[in-house]
Amino acid sequence: MLQVSRKSYVCWRCAFKRVTSDALISKSGAKLLPRASRPIWRRSLATVQHPASSGDDSDPQIHAPGEDQRRNKLPIRERLRIWNEENEDEVRTILADFPDPGELSNSITRPQNVTMGSFQVATPLFDGDELGDLRSDDAILQPGDMVELSSEGSRRPLLAICLGRFNGYEHYYTSSGKWFTGLGVKTLFTVHGFVDPSELEPVIRELPSGETPLEALNTLQDLGHSPSRAAGAALLRRMLHFVQESEAVYQANAGTLDASSAFIGDPVKHRYLTLHEIAELLLPKSLQLGGRFEPKVLYAVHRALMQDEVFFRPLRQTGHKRSYIFEISPLSEVRIIQKAETLVREFLEKDTRLLNHEKAGPSPMHSFIDTARTLIDRSRKNRPWTQSGIIGPSTAKAQAPAAPEWSSTDVELLQFIELWASYQKFPSYSRLQCFGSAIMRALDRYQDAELLSASTGWTFLQEVGWIPSWEIPARYTIRFPGVEIKRGGGYVRPFFGVLNRHLKRDALAPVRKKWKNLTAYCIDAEATTDIDDAVSLERTSDPSQFWIHIHVADPASSIQAETPVAKYAELIPETIYLPGHFERMLPGNLGQDRFSLAPGKPCLTFSALVDKEGNVLDHKITPGILKDVVYMTGEDVASAIGDERQDPLVEETEVVVGQIPKAKPAQRRMTRPKDLNQDQMDELALLSELGRAIQAHRLRNGATPFFQPRPQAEAYFDHLPKHDMDNFMSLMGDPSIRIAYSQRMGTDLVEHAMRLAGEIAARWCHERGIPIPFRSQPHAMQNAAQVQQYTRDVFYPLLHAGVRPDDSQWRHLRALIGNDEITTSAQPHFTLGVPMYTKATSPLRRFSDLIVHWQIEGALIEEKRRGAPLLGNKDDSFLPFSRAQLDRMLPMIRVREKQARALAGGDGGDQWILQALVRAWRFGEAALPAFFRFTVVHVHTRRSIQGRLNWFERAATLRSDALNDVLNMADVRVGDVYEVKLKSVNVHANQVLVEAVSVLEKTADEGLAAPGPEGDRAQI
Repeated sequence: MLQVSRKSYVCWRCAFKRVTSDALISKSGAKLLPRASRPIWRRSLATVQHPASSGDDSDPQIHAPGEDQRRNKLPIRERLRIWNEENEDEVRTILADFPDPGELSNSITRPQNVTMGSFQVATPLFDGDELGDLRSDDAILQPGDMVELSSEGSRRPLLAICLGRFNGYEHYYTSSGKWFTGLGVKTLFTVHGFVDPSELEPVIRELPSGETPLEALNTLQDLGHSPSRAAGAALLRRMLHFVQESEAVYQANAGTLDASSAFIGDPVKHRYLTLHEIAELLLPKSLQLGGRFEPKVLYAVHRALMQDEVFFRPLRQTGHKRSYIFEISPLSEVRIIQKAETLVREFLEKDTRLLNHEKAGPSPMHSFIDTARTLIDRSRKNRPWTQSGIIGPSTAKAQAPAAPEWSSTDVELLQFIELWASYQKFPSYSRLQCFGSAIMRALDRYQDAELLSASTGWTFLQEVGWIPSWEIPARYTIRFPGVEIKRGGGYVRPFFGVLNRHLKRDALAPVRKKWKNLTAYCIDAEATTDIDDAVSLERTSDPSQFWIHIHVADPASSIQAETPVAKYAELIPETIYLPGHFERMLPGNLGQDRFSLAPGKPCLTFSALVDKEGNVLDHKITPGILKDVVYMTGEDVASAIGDERQDPLVEETEVVVGQIPKAKPAQRRMTRPKDLNQDQMDELALLSELGRAIQAHRLRNGATPFFQPRPQAEAYFDHLPKHDMDNFMSLMGDPSIRIAYSQRMGTDLVEHAMRLAGEIAARWCHERGIPIPFRSQPHAMQNAAQVQQYTRDVFYPLLHAGVRPDDSQWRHLRALIGNDEITTSAQPHFTLGVPMYTKATSPLRRFSDLIVHWQIEGALIEEKRRGAPLLGNKDDSFLPFSRAQLDRMLPMIRVREKQARALAGGDGGDQWILQALVRAWRFGEAALPAFFRFTVVHVHTRRSIQGRLNWFERAATLRSDALNDVLNMADVRVGDVYEVKLKSVNVHANQVLVEAVSVLEKTADEGLAAPGPEGDRAQI
């Protein structure tokens, strides 16, 4: 017979709620702090922090003797009713079913559904002459493509077929028979052309018309409106059949796929492989069809990898058109995770024994907790803790550094917290999240934290000195394959020995032309140290024709392509300009000292013969040596020639936190307008005139002139003393931060000349059959007529009027144009208006430019050997890189380039701005308005509102629980403007939360859904 248990059994997490760290660490006489007065059976999640209760509070669950026996005799419903009354506040602490990006979710009790998918709704962030979104990792999809939907909080993915883009929103039909819309879905797996677009018609016919506004679409989805399953039957069968075939592949190879880490993992180093490369390592070649794996086979591997919470993690920012890059953890890292899990479990089990007055030996975590508490308390004497993902500014005038005494086990626990909070290695639905939270709870120093999440772990690392208080979280999440992050600043690339020993003599010295009687103008900011381009003008016997020479630094002539120097540069293939973490592509003593342009330094010159109408009549490439070099800033050039640019207007404002030091003098002699002679002024004016004439030709070919001013942060560290103690940091003071809108150079002379050099390099190589990294826009060419119509009717009028296009207009243009691609075949570049293009003017700062120089110089040497041009050549045996080699290299180079730009221009730069916002808002270090204008950008059904503040265009979220009865979610429209105030700012999560104060402007319903230029159902 079953008997009723007389003893309350609780899980180890709930039991831990009862005990405080002081009670556990004390070897005698366990004492309870006020927070510990809550009973052990109180239900709680490990990541939730309950507020402390005062010692005088009486707890209704502390019953009189015999009360438990009386309750056990009550009917179960009555017992549950009493329990619910005594625990009525619990409902407020459970994690959200539908979290915002980066937040933990309730993925345990809620199944996956389409409302949990992740979408790209941030403002597109474009990079120079590439209309490629630095922030986005969403796919450019066509009708009939199939994607896997997932979110940070989902355990079970869904498949969905893209129906097309109607009225600015992408529409999808899922494998569960549901329909939904989005602004660019985030996905790790895509099957292009999964179904023919004609098969989508039955479903599309049942969609709302193109004029349906966003709030109506949201309402229809809330009500569960979808095309009938009969209309989508064919699509559902195709997706089901795909899943079944993929599952069959998985089952047939389960032994290998489930133990994939044993076949791929390295003992000490991270590995970075694409899904295709992993499949080749794990699966037999018999599964390949025509030398390639079918999508169903790749999906089986993909699902197996995603089920592993430790070994395999996709790098979110590192996708290319074939697949994502997976980071494979080394076995040493996995052992740290496993050891931390064991230590936490043993610690909690021993604490439970102490609670029950049973004997329990000391845990290694006790020493860790004791040391950590000491350092936290010491830190808080000078720096307040905040919930903003960053600790407060220092108030100490001086601080004597004292080395912390950490044991080897303590360091491993710190490394686990770093993996959890800094690298964010674990999915938000992973069980490993609770171990980091349990450690934070054991410290008994974060009672004020709403959630013991990774953001709390990040501030803990700051308080104990593992990372500096101003560290940028994006450095850990946007990683470079094969490069280690140096805590506190910079990166650590593998040791390649003394790199200077691998430099060779100038290979082009015998054929270099000395540029006499020409003045080369190096036009750049005074603070620039790597001078890699200059421009000059040469007159001809025809007064209407001129040679424009673009002189570029020439490190390739002394650095061979297969040397350690080249491999060193390839790992970080673009100089990183993130404040506080400047990192050159080449070693500083090479780029700055040996190859920066100066009199007597080698250069590679790209020359074009042009007439005054902007026609390019001839082109050539010549190795040379500069003689007369003039250094100027763009503003001084504009002043000298009376140049003036027309850019979209932005608010001329800046915010300064701290004290900005005086600008350092330039390391080279700068020429001012008053120092120029008349001939030099005439040359600069003529170069500007010719450049604009060439650009006019590009505009007639469909070029899209755009410049998007964006907020940028600069950080200053000159005044900070720093003490580094055995990899721990003690910092007094804080960096000064200045935020202002980016400004283009005062003249467009350099911009036009550099694009001309890229076009010359591409043409010259194409004529000779030389494979190089050509830049192209294949998606834009498919939509050429639509792009021209949209830019002519919408964009050009705004730009000419000095008006900045809004978010939806930028997003629509990007959807039409797509991403830039790097390929070894010359193809048109639509937004530049040229038939082919490459980048060749920054070999000191960009690895792909260095590849172009290596290839060109290899061809120049071969032409000298043959004594004739290589026109029509099809041989690549004499080049540093064959076409096949480049085809293998370019995807990873593109990945690394995007990482570098996304770090400095995307999340990394944003986090500096948020740091300044926290210091201004919470600590009054700069003036801030009490209220902000919040413009609605997107509405997430009934969950939250995405918008933009009128403070440096910061993205912010207004949740339904922060509307304050000012408005209803049903009344929210895209384009509405509300008055809001700050509610929360979290640097670690890149998140700003606001609460409503009043309604300022309402958007008329009829203006919400203006159809695209193609009509009601505009498909892209």
